[in-house]
Amino acid sequence: MTYIKLFLVVLVLAVFVPPAHSQDDTFVLNHSDIGKHQRPLVEFNHKLHAENKLDCTRCHHDFDAFLNNRGGEGQTCDSCHKKEAEDDQPSLKDAFHFQCKTCHENMKTGPLTCGECHVRK
Repeated sequence: MTYIKLFLVVLVLAVFVPPAHSQDDTFVLNHSDIGKHQRPLVEFNHKLHAENKLDCTRCHHDFDAFLNNRGGEGQTCDSCHKKEAEDDQPSLKDAFHFQCKTCHENMKTGPLTCGECHVRK
């Protein structure tokens, strides 16, 4: 009887959990709010970042009035960041650059220069 219960739990998890967390492994960072791009678009490898056990709320963040990170997992950058900076929110383009460069500098890994992210093909 215990094996049947365990099997049912595993079956439910196998069926419902992957669709809830599914996302393309790699996607192109391209947003109409940024406008015409001066450099090639960035291909972001979400799977690689997730496999390195980075905290999701590092990118999918939501700060309160006291700058406490309340999470916000699942929301996209343009939920808060717009084409132009507003109040204390950096523009979408600046948010991308700040987030990526700061993390790569702190982790001492990943691209740091423009041409390492914006790769000409």
